[in-house]
Amino acid sequence: MIDAEMIKADLISLDTRDFYIKYIVKSKYWYFSDYLEIPSDEVIDVLDRFKEIVSEHFNISFHSLQLVGSAKTGFSLSPNKLLTPFHDESDTQKSSDIDIAIISERLYQYYWDKMRQTEKIQYKRFYQQLTASIFRGYINDKVLMEIPPIRAEWLAVVAPINKLLQDELMIVHPITYRIYRSWEDLEEYQIIGIEKTKKCLEG
Repeated sequence: MIDAEMIKADLISLDTRDFYIKYIVKSKYWYFSDYLEIPSDEVIDVLDRFKEIVSEHFNISFHSLQLVGSAKTGFSLSPNKLLTPFHDESDTQKSSDIDIAIISERLYQYYWDKMRQTEKIQYKRFYQQLTASIFRGYINDKVLMEIPPIRAEWLAVVAPINKLLQDELMIVHPITYRIYRSWEDLEEYQIIGIEKTKKCLEG
């Protein structure tokens, strides 16, 4: 079982990309194996169903998605939430999210084009946030949800996904999505975050 001390030791000792490969690309899916306690002989089938549901509704390749964040490892790798364990909602904090990365240049370009066609003044408050993410090759679902002309279309895609993940796989935590232009953009984003976290640990 992966624990915070093991992750901390690897953050300090491993090359950043080696850490990314071990914990984001190769590591088991903590949420399924530890939180949901799916038996080891069943977890692959559950993961396949998870990928099947998401990929079919987004019309992307079966392998064009990745679970990231604390649901992947059990602990946050964000420098702002240094090794905070995945948690349920309490009186003092909201529950952790299930963070799903969608890797699709087609979807990235589609939603970027739709956002560029949105010219109403109330959306200018998103300009800095949006351009910063576009520059780094991703689009957050929170931005899509804040733009009325796009919100309904986005919900029509993700609402059935979220319902199936809840009904079939018992995923009860909030689900967030981020669309990446490429696997390289996902890797770069993760590595930048890991490097910041390493620096925090190293003092």
